This record gives sequence, structure tokens and C-alpha cells, in this order.
Amino acid sequence: MRICALIPAFNEAPYIAKVVEGARQHVEKVVVIDDGSGDGTAEVARAAGATCLQSPTNCGKASALRTGIAFAHAQNFTHVITLDGDGQHLPEDIPGMLRVAEETGADLVIGTRFFDRALMPRARYYSNTVGSRLASSLVGCKIRDSQSGFRLFRLDKLCGTELRSRCYELEMEILIKMARSGCTIAHAPVRMVYDDGQARSKMKPVRDTVRICLWSLAFRFLGA
Repeated sequence: MRICALIPAFNEAPYIAKVVEGARQHVEKVVVIDDGSGDGTAEVARAAGATCLQSPTNCGKASALRTGIAFAHAQNFTHVITLDGDGQHLPEDIPGMLRVAEETGADLVIGTRFFDRALMPRARYYSNTVGSRLASSLVGCKIRDSQSGFRLFRLDKLCGTELRSRCYELEMEILIKMARSGCTIAHAPVRMVYDDGQARSKMKPVRDTVRICLWSLAFRFLGA
């Protein structure tokens, strides 16, 4: 496997270096897609050893990831691993995901978090629960963490697939479209970093979960 790590980032200067340095230990190349940051994220990422693709304006996570996927495909990587630039995802969990991919041959490996109601904010806990149940029903197999952005997937399985998402629904779009094309899916346990019970994610649990659910139905039944 030739693996490229893709890290979309918007104003993540305090965290990005540690994420890049950690990911570099496990993959061939680390690419940070700086989505219009104004805090020097790109400069910090480059200093840490990442290739940095920059957007002059903030276009959203989905746009950043599409840019990264196109770059990885042009560079002839076979696999892409995606993780957040805010330190929520631990690069030390990458080897476990690679091991699951090798052992199962899965086309998509989802880094699956353990949802402890006592440790998670209520809105985030229920948004993940609802999203994962919906994803399971739409793809016809058990999905344990539909909103996880920590994923490993085969690039050739996305060839010819149009990705249309603009925001956080991209993870669900990729999941549904890969499953619909017959791809195999596996799960690997990963950890989640919280600060005083709050994740650093910029996602708004209620608003974005509603958006994700509506788009998921469109992806599945309308061929969006």
C-alpha cells in the first residue's frame, strides 16, 4: 500500500504540527489542506514536514478533502487516510487501522470511537447515535461510527465517483457511495481526545446532523 494522509485544517496552528509529526511516522506522505486559515496553519504544517495545499478562502471541509483526494490520486497513491487537524484523532491509532485493512482486505476502514455517554456532550452523543443508525439502514450493514472523519480507503474505489458534498456530509456521502458500489467496510477502534468533556470539533451536532441525514437520503435514494 502507498498511503497518503490527508488533513483538512482551518485555523489549527496550535495543534497541526503534532498531528503532522505523528502521521509522518506511519505513512509515505502527509498532506495538509489549509482551508483559508488566517493563523499561520500552513506555515506550521510545512515546518512539521507536511506538503501543504492552500485555499485563499474558507470553502469547507468537503472541498478541502476533495482537493486532497485529487492530489493523492494524481500522485499514484493507492490509499488515503483522513484525520482531523485539531488533535482529536491520534496518529498513534493509524497502525491499527492499517492492520485491519491488511487482515480484512476492506476497501474502507472506519476509525470507530467508543461512545461513552458519561464522557461525551449529550448533543454529540445522540448525533452520532442517530447518524450511525441511519447509515446502517441505508447501506445494509452495521456502521458503528458514521460521522468519524478518521478513515482509510482505497483510492481506486472512488475513481469515477462524483463527490458533491460541501460540508460535513462528505463522510456519509463516501460511505454510501462506496457501499452502493459493492465496497467492503471494516471498523478499527480509535481513541477520541476531549478537553474537559468537550471535543474541539467545529461541527455543530444538531444542525449538522440534520443536514447530514437529509443529504444521506438524497445520496441513497435520489442518486445525488
